Amino acid sequence: MSIQGLPKDKTEMADDYNERGISFFNLRKYPEAIQNFTKAIKIVSSDPDYYHNRGLAYYSMKMLDNAVKDYRKAVEIIPDNADYHNALGAALEDSANLDGAMESFTKAIELEGDVPDYYYNRGNVLWKQGKHEEALSDYSKAVELNSTDQVFVYKRYLSYVELERYEDALADIDTAINLAPGSSFYVAHKVKLLMRMNRKDDAKALLDAYGKNQELDETLSGLLEELS
Repeated sequence: MSIQGLPKDKTEMADDYNERGISFFNLRKYPEAIQNFTKAIKIVSSDPDYYHNRGLAYYSMKMLDNAVKDYRKAVEIIPDNADYHNALGAALEDSANLDGAMESFTKAIELEGDVPDYYYNRGNVLWKQGKHEEALSDYSKAVELNSTDQVFVYKRYLSYVELERYEDALADIDTAINLAPGSSFYVAHKVKLLMRMNRKDDAKALLDAYGKNQELDETLSGLLEELS
């Protein structure tokens, strides 16, 4: 890659440091990654990917203020990159700046409206804000765009439970179980939901059937005792 107005050797050197940074990042050697991304930025300060990459390394180290600063710089250089806005939203959310996170995730969706993770991320912010109907809408969009991700389905299930839409919740937890066969986590949620729906016999039958194929873990054993 060559940056307009800069000598080719400088851009190549910056790219080399950036690639080294990526290699260190992939090895989870984040301080070394940051050092190399910083060297790339010192040579070429106008490439947003360098800031974005360093922001990812800072974020991985929970250095959120630095991550936000780098993501903002990437957005400043190229405002129409949805990934940059999404990354900024994640760092702002983890910094407890939910309004800022909402703004960033919404911008990412405006720029690229077919990425399920963007809706899922905004749904999580709405959930934290107590806006469960709106969160449900975003989780549903994420599921619509990728119905094979059990995490999206699970979060929509939680929204349905919160809104007391139990039949819808039951359908989603069944889907999550089908997507992750043998998962005691989702089975436990289904048992608890059935109990909430006063379907204790069905809950007991589910545990009995599950126990024939796998040993009940501590959570499921506790639920079985509660039902006995």
